[in-house]
Amino acid sequence: MRKIFLMVTILMLALTATAFADDEVYEYTSETYGFKITCPAKPIVVVNPFEDPNQKGELLVFAHEGIKIIYGYQILLDAFSNNAVPDFNVSNKKILNAYLEKMREDDAYEYVELVNVSKGNRGVMALTAKEITILNDKGEVEGTLVADRQSAFTFFRTSSGRCISIQLLAEDFGEDNINDYRKSISTFRDASDKK
Repeated sequence: MRKIFLMVTILMLALTATAFADDEVYEYTSETYGFKITCPAKPIVVVNPFEDPNQKGELLVFAHEGIKIIYGYQILLDAFSNNAVPDFNVSNKKILNAYLEKMREDDAYEYVELVNVSKGNRGVMALTAKEITILNDKGEVEGTLVADRQSAFTFFRTSSGRCISIQLLAEDFGEDNINDYRKSISTFRDASDKK
């Protein structure tokens, strides 16, 4: 398991934010929330997936079958509390390592890594686990739950300090989709960003 984790980690760190093919890119601008992001294609559907008016964000769907999303991004603005998550750009190494280790110990993630979102700005990228161990009240293993699907997400702060989460919803977590996802994240700009 550790070898697989190490291989996935090396692969994720080795993936560069390669440019999209010029004929495939689409710069999406949210009229409601004022953010921009370069996408691998023009979204077929854009929806606000939240019933709570305090939650802000949009779901950009690039491919679907009925109500099932095959490929899309869920973008959340003000996604986490400033106090709940350390600042990945200025926190000391001990605080960052403790935070990442706590996430890694959670059985819900296959991997968790500190990544460069863009030049001078770091965030955390995580992939949800395919298999989750179920423990009883005594901490003993009772079984394993296999997830219907996995999702990757990255959370970070913008230059203005806004807390953003971008989630990749996909049937395929192949190299091309991960590369496109990482490139999209590096292009994210919010209306409140400092120039």
